[in-house]
Amino acid sequence: MNWDLEVVTRLLVAAILGGLVGLERERLNRAAGLRTHVLVSVGSALFTLLSLYGFREAGKVNDPARVAAQIVSGIGFLGAGTIMKHGATVRGLTTAATLWVVAGIGMAAGAGFYLGGLLTTGVVIVALVVLKHIERALGEKVLTTMEISMPLRSGQVARVHGVFELLGVSLKNLEMDTEDERHVLRATVLIPPDLSQNVLLTSLSDVGATHIELHN
Repeated sequence: MNWDLEVVTRLLVAAILGGLVGLERERLNRAAGLRTHVLVSVGSALFTLLSLYGFREAGKVNDPARVAAQIVSGIGFLGAGTIMKHGATVRGLTTAATLWVVAGIGMAAGAGFYLGGLLTTGVVIVALVVLKHIERALGEKVLTTMEISMPLRSGQVARVHGVFELLGVSLKNLEMDTEDERHVLRATVLIPPDLSQNVLLTSLSDVGATHIELHN
């Protein structure tokens, strides 16, 4: 295969595989979404290519692992930026882990190890999507983000708190903005596995919520 085409192929494979993981994070509105995961994967692939082929000198043997090792350690700083602590709850660990593993996927693509990158991407997507439903079936509370719009009236936030307490929903984080004469609440909650989503939505509507979005 022509070398220029091989370089293009490796970078495109890195972008596609990293994007597949990033789509799942983007769907949940995480701090690092589609663009970040694509950039990490492609950047790791490029550094791997440079490490393997970019610094060769006639008659000198280079160590291609040197640059790759710096990718592994350096990605930790980017991942740490996605981790946030809210009270007793730490958020962002899964996103930090996906950035770390996407860097590895990009390195695999950059080295031409397509099978390893593809299989790892599949395992990551299964872990992010399928295992969540298994955890729910095993009775674990489900971490969910909610956006609730309601009229700009006093006591509305207290009513939402009351609904959460009544239904056994654990509130982990709450942010509130005022937009166009209405409250917009952004809450991170743990929902009991036996609580129907319809019951939760109906109960919030009964206390004045006009628009509710759930992001599992």
